[in-house]
Amino acid sequence: MSSVLGQYSLAAVPTIRLWCSARDVAWTWSWQAYPGVWAFVVTVGFLVRAFRPIATDPMTVARRWRAFAGLSGLLLLWISLDWPVGPLGAGYLASVDAVQFIVLAMIVPPLLLAALDHARVERAVRARPRAERLLERLTAPLPVMIAFTIVMIVTHVPAVVDGLMRSQGGAFLLDLSWLVSGIVFWWPVVVGIPDRPGFPGPMRLLYLFFGTQVHLFIGTWLLVVHFPVYGTYELATRVSGLSALTDQQVAGGIMVGLTEPIVFGAMTVVFFRWAKRSEAAALAAGMQA
Repeated sequence: MSSVLGQYSLAAVPTIRLWCSARDVAWTWSWQAYPGVWAFVVTVGFLVRAFRPIATDPMTVARRWRAFAGLSGLLLLWISLDWPVGPLGAGYLASVDAVQFIVLAMIVPPLLLAALDHARVERAVRARPRAERLLERLTAPLPVMIAFTIVMIVTHVPAVVDGLMRSQGGAFLLDLSWLVSGIVFWWPVVVGIPDRPGFPGPMRLLYLFFGTQVHLFIGTWLLVVHFPVYGTYELATRVSGLSALTDQQVAGGIMVGLTEPIVFGAMTVVFFRWAKRSEAAALAAGMQA
C-alpha cells in the first residue's frame, strides 16, 4: 500500500519545466511554473536597469516616459512568455503564437530601447572605441534590415517551427531570435547610437517600411493557404472551437492586422521628430545668418 501511495504522490507532483514548448498532452488550465521564463525576464530587467536614467535626475516628462516604456516592455515580455500565453503559443494555437511574435519582435524591443538613457549609452560607447566600432557594424541599417527579414522568414518555415517547438531549448531559441533580432532592428531608429549622418528621417522611414514588409507576406500566406502548414498546431488537442486551419487563418489575420498599424505608428513618430528637428535646424541657421 505504501509503495502505491508513494507512486501516486510522485505522479501527482507536476514536472517543473524551464521553458514553454509543444507537448503531446491535452491542454489544461491548471497553472504551470516556468522558472526559466522568470529568470530570463529578470535578466532582461537588470540589463535595462544598467542604462536607465540616474535616480537623482529630475523627474521630467522624458524620464517618466522612459520608466513607463521600460515597465511596459518587461510586463509584456513576461506575459507573452509565461503561462498561459507561452504554452498556448508553443504547442496549441498558431494564433497565440502570432501574438507572441508581434509582441516579442515588434512591441517589446522599441519599448525596452526607449527605456534606456541614450546619453548614458552614448557616453559608455564613446569611452570604448572598439565597442563603438562593433556596435556600428552590428547596427548598420541595410545589413540589419536584411538579417531581420531572413530571421522572420526562417522562423516561420514549417520544418523549422515543428522541429524547434518540440524541445524547450528549441522554443527558447525561437523566442530569443525574435527578441534579439527585434532589438537590433529597432536600435538604429529608437537609439540611433552611433550617430549616422547618412541615415536621416526619410531613410529611417524607408528602413521601417521595407524592413517589415515580410510580415505582411507571411500573414497573407497563412491566410490564403488551404491546409494547416504547421504539424505542431494541426495535431495539437483543440483548446477552442477553432479548427487547425481556422486558427492558422486567424494567426495570419493577426499578423497582417496588427503589424501594419505598429509600423505606420512608428513611421509617424519618426516623421514628426524629423520634421521638428529640421525646423529647429532651419530656424537656428536663419538666426545665425
